[in-house]
Formats: sequence, C-alpha cells, structure tokens
Amino acid sequence: MSKILLIIIVIIAAIAGFWLWSSNKSDEGLLESTPSAEGLPQLPEVSEGDTTSQIQEDLDNIDLGDIDKQFENIDADLNNL
Repeated sequence: MSKILLIIIVIIAAIAGFWLWSSNKSDEGLLESTPSAEGLPQLPEVSEGDTTSQIQEDLDNIDLGDIDKQFENIDADLNNL
C-alpha cells in the first residue's frame, strides 16, 4: 500500500514540476517577443466620466496625424484605374 502511495506522490510531483516548468518557459518567450513601445504612438489620457460630452471630448483629443497625406498614394492609385 505504501509503494502505491509513494508512486502516486511521485507522479503528482512530476506533473506539477512539468507544469511549472512549461508555464515559466512560455512566459519567458512572451517577454522576449514583446515589441518595444519606442516607435508606437502615445495614447492620450482619457477622462473617467461616461457622459456623451466627455466621450466626445476624449475622441476629439485623439491625434490621428495627417490622414490626407497618408492616403495620397491610395488616392493616386484609385484615380489611375
């Protein structure tokens, strides 16, 4: 009876050890492949309110850059069709 209990404990410990090892390995891979935020645009601060006027103000504060300039090439290609 004690041999069976010992075998069960060893199997459970092996499964737990493998699970911990595999979860740590997958976390390390995520950290290595995470892109840096240097080239990404910064998000503006948003208000805590949920009224329409506060949401509209938050949307107005978003800087989209020069959208027309970004679509000049696309517009030129469309005009050539």
